[in-house]
Amino acid sequence: METKLIEYIVTIAKHKSISRAAEELYVTQSALNQQLLKLEKELDAPLFCRARNNWELTEIGKLYVENSERILQIKRETYDQIQDMSQKWKGTITIRLTPERGIQMFTAIYPKIHAKYPDTTFQPIEADVDSQVRLLDSNELDISFQTIYERKYKHLVYKEIFKEPFYLCIPKTHPLAYKEKLAPEHYPEISLTEFRNDLFTLVKKSSTMRVVIDRLFEESAFKPKLLFESTSMRTMQKLTENGQCCSIIPRCYAISSDGVSYYSLGQNASWELAAVYTKNHYITLAAKDFIYMASDYWTAHPYIE
Repeated sequence: METKLIEYIVTIAKHKSISRAAEELYVTQSALNQQLLKLEKELDAPLFCRARNNWELTEIGKLYVENSERILQIKRETYDQIQDMSQKWKGTITIRLTPERGIQMFTAIYPKIHAKYPDTTFQPIEADVDSQVRLLDSNELDISFQTIYERKYKHLVYKEIFKEPFYLCIPKTHPLAYKEKLAPEHYPEISLTEFRNDLFTLVKKSSTMRVVIDRLFEESAFKPKLLFESTSMRTMQKLTENGQCCSIIPRCYAISSDGVSYYSLGQNASWELAAVYTKNHYITLAAKDFIYMASDYWTAHPYIE
């Protein structure tokens, strides 16, 4: 199925630049321009409004690109289904991973998934949630592993891997700390209102997790006194261990320590780790197996050591 020409046009539209498109496609700008002019002559209509640094699609160009993207999607899904039927897998599966634990999971299961699908490339990438959704919608991303507090997008499929609780982490020197070591399933539940006079170090406002945490404080009817905000859960835990503040961290970072006590904050103090993909995107057997292996891994390894 020859689709090179429409791939050229879609790439120009993506970059809004013929020079940047030529770089991505590994063709000369002159050769790419000749292909575009030939197509416009065939259609007897311009596809782009040319400007020095910004090529915008004409109305006809928008129609051409919209239908071209559908054709490319059909091609990809047809080839993927043929590979699944023939059990001759190859190609690339792009996967967005969560920071830290995502890469840790990937390196742990890669030998197993590679042994099963030696001709398939599993390509990990990092992107924020909004970028992930755009990549999923444009079929540039096959699977996204996300930590979320709500299933925000109705056109996406969310496959739950697990519900992850957040724990209140307090110094062992705190008057409300318990002295014995407890397993996570035995962490006692406590109200945040007991800590309205304490200092906190919390994850930064830009984090998805912070949305949940802020709601917990709103329900407790007070604003926390902040020592500072951090992007590092390990830093937050270390500061708590050193007796400088309290913090709230997800289960995967809540490693047993002689310097801290953990408390449950109830059912509302949690988020979901899910594998996410678009409803109209064909998920190959190799991609499904990757999700299964990731789920098995996280079930067996709930903590980052």
